[in-house]
Amino acid sequence: MVFERPRGVRDFGPGEMGGRLHVESVLLGTFRSFGYRRVQTPTFEFLELFSAKSGADISEHLYVFDDKGGRKLCLRPEATAQVARMYSSELRNLQKPLRLCYVSPMFRYEEPQKGRYREFWQAGVELIGASGPEADAETVCLAGECLRRLGLKARIRVSHIGVLRELLNLQGLGETEQNRIIHLLDKGDYKTVQESIRDSPLIRLLDVRGSGESVDVALKLVPDGAAKRMLEDMKRTLNLLDAAGITYEVDFSMARGLDYYTGLVFDAKVEGLGAQNQVCGGGRYDNLIGLFGGPQTPAVGFAFGLDRLIDSMESQSINMAGYAPDAYVICASEDVRTQAFAIADKLRKEAPAKIIEVEILGRKLNKALQYAAEAGAKYAIIVGANELKEESVMLKDMNLQKQAKVRISDIASHLT
Repeated sequence: MVFERPRGVRDFGPGEMGGRLHVESVLLGTFRSFGYRRVQTPTFEFLELFSAKSGADISEHLYVFDDKGGRKLCLRPEATAQVARMYSSELRNLQKPLRLCYVSPMFRYEEPQKGRYREFWQAGVELIGASGPEADAETVCLAGECLRRLGLKARIRVSHIGVLRELLNLQGLGETEQNRIIHLLDKGDYKTVQESIRDSPLIRLLDVRGSGESVDVALKLVPDGAAKRMLEDMKRTLNLLDAAGITYEVDFSMARGLDYYTGLVFDAKVEGLGAQNQVCGGGRYDNLIGLFGGPQTPAVGFAFGLDRLIDSMESQSINMAGYAPDAYVICASEDVRTQAFAIADKLRKEAPAKIIEVEILGRKLNKALQYAAEAGAKYAIIVGANELKEESVMLKDMNLQKQAKVRISDIASHLT
């Protein structure tokens, strides 16, 4: 009997996983360099966690099921709501600001297509307890630094949901209609948006895009009040991005589809992926924690789509380092196998960051060296009886194709 995978999920072989783990390592290392600490949330939650803000219709896009107690559960579609729930119930007494990060698989019941899967991975951060322009700027800077360290060319766009909603408020539109228009903007359906609200400051604002100076243009379009104050805060955020050397584009027609965003929002897009070219998205959500029973707490965050990041790096021919051995230990003869294992064990203790493999199939020397070359090993350590008498081995540089006798006690220092 042949078993097939369900639609929308994938297997990853060791070669693919090497690249994926490299990207994950770069992201987590960058998060950590900004002071973010990793958390883990459950794979499934009560459905109400995700429907509380988005409505019951969201269940059509989720994996929903009843447990044996009749409770309605779902596989998590994203992590921000989970982190907000965790903060409300478990972390609210920790010192602020609280910097948290995660890398986890997510699940959505949608039609699979290129760049969109039913099981997918996100890597993200949440900055909780800070409301100023500095917090907004930090998250955008962190996203930009991740892209830089990955070597990925992307375009960061910045907008402000709070300003858009305030202008819709002035039009007399309630939350449901506002959400509909925000979703239309997120899908790029500007024609329907124009038909819905016609002549208003918002229609003129949607055409504003460019550098940070575009905010000055926007300030002239909106009436005095909350929208203008939000734009002034946004300008201070952009000044900080300029100081940090972050390249971005202001685009007020950009909106995030999730209903919990309240302030600055941003995304990152790459070329070469067609319609599925967004690799990162996030923004400020100051009301979500209060919705889950916690105190009203400001928060801002973002998430990378790990799968699209990897697709983007492949399209831009960026090398994603795999897990090639740093050293491949080879027995020149069967009578030195015990010593070869002991040498490999010694190296793993002396150089724990290095990958040390041992030849275990009994290949002849030439075949073993051929395998080491194909595996991408940097060095081959050839353990021979004559060299062992001198407490040495032959260390071969697989790139330079040069070898030299090296004392066993000195091998680790040669593994550069």
